Amino acid sequence: MRTFRLTLWPILFLVLTLAACTHQDKGAKASAAPGGSTAKNAGNGGVHRHKTVLILLDKTASVKDQNTVFSEAINRIIDSLNPGDHFRMALITGESDADFDFVASLDVQKNPPYNPLETNEAVYKDTIARQAEQRKTLVAGLRSKVQEALKAKPTAQTTDLFGAIYASSLYFNRVRDQKILVILSDMIEEDPNWRFNHLHWNEHIRKVILAHEKKLGLIPDMSGICLYVVGAKAPSLEMLQNIRFFWTRYFQEAHAGFSPDRYAHTMLYWPPPSDCTGKTSGRNT
Repeated sequence: MRTFRLTLWPILFLVLTLAACTHQDKGAKASAAPGGSTAKNAGNGGVHRHKTVLILLDKTASVKDQNTVFSEAINRIIDSLNPGDHFRMALITGESDADFDFVASLDVQKNPPYNPLETNEAVYKDTIARQAEQRKTLVAGLRSKVQEALKAKPTAQTTDLFGAIYASSLYFNRVRDQKILVILSDMIEEDPNWRFNHLHWNEHIRKVILAHEKKLGLIPDMSGICLYVVGAKAPSLEMLQNIRFFWTRYFQEAHAGFSPDRYAHTMLYWPPPSDCTGKTSGRNT
């Protein structure tokens, strides 16, 4: 009986050694998995986080000669989409919150999981290649819808930026990915209360507008939303700066992930940092 017990120890040692080797081999294969993300993201300090990008496209009469700038920004965003990402585009109109709807959208299909112990590598590669071709077709369709929206003639004579931003915040409430809001607009609000390009700007008027919009509930909680403004424009440099000062204060009040280097006439520093907390972003170009 004693002899039988002693012979179990070498067997047990052998089993534990094989288990450890299998675990290490599994981790190594996962890192080298075809289409896998572990090796791809090792240099980034973590696993890729899926993102939801919502674009607000200003289609009001005040925005002119901006299609090239807007198109370049949108194409740059589309080119950066990865499996598992989501793209949405809505219009800024004269009554943006009432009109809020997506004129273009795409949910990029995730790659299937890869298990080196169960998945046939050749079959997996074929699946990845087939999905890549499907994505190319869907992305081509998305670009076509975007171009249709860009070419469409403006119908609204007023610009409801406050309503568009508010409606966007409501949409993001149910999003769990990285949240990115890109506003393609000159940022000139024109509604029955305010016409930004006709105001005599100063600190007092900025406080008055913020207090008014806050009373209406139109300064939403934008915590966790990474914000870009592309297309900022005005008749004069002084007005451009005054309007930028106002929106900077507005986004701070809303707790958005915002920094001045992401407010410009063209898109700068894309893609955004993964932590996009409002600190100055890295110089990604």
